[in-house]
Amino acid sequence: MGHRPIEDAMGALVCHGALSRNPELRILSIENGAEWVPHLFKGLKGVYKKMPNAFAEDPIEAFKRCIYISPFWEDNFVDIVKMVGSDRVVFGSDWPHPEGLADPLTFVDELSGLDQEDVEKIMGGNLMKLMKVSQPAKQVSA
Repeated sequence: MGHRPIEDAMGALVCHGALSRNPELRILSIENGAEWVPHLFKGLKGVYKKMPNAFAEDPIEAFKRCIYISPFWEDNFVDIVKMVGSDRVVFGSDWPHPEGLADPLTFVDELSGLDQEDVEKIMGGNLMKLMKVSQPAKQVSA
């Protein structure tokens, strides 16, 4: 699938200074996966190297401060965590869509390459923090 729209949107936010002018802004990219992030980072690194004076700050750092990524379940979470940090990755199951996970909680097994603190952030902690939720909702009995 093409990733041009999300790359263009995120690239514009970074390159036109929106994230630098609004350092408290937080954006969650959902329904886009994470395959586009390495390509965008490569482009941002290249343009920053050529024209550092065009930016108020390192564009990668601005991205990592403000943007949250929700990879598709089949994306490599360990790789994306290495790129953007465990504080900026959130899990979404895409259930009940056909491509979603039938049992989303079992996805935690796919994160075995990460430490427990990072797993807890990805599986809910980061989204709770982003949404300013202090504790998870209690499970409702059927």
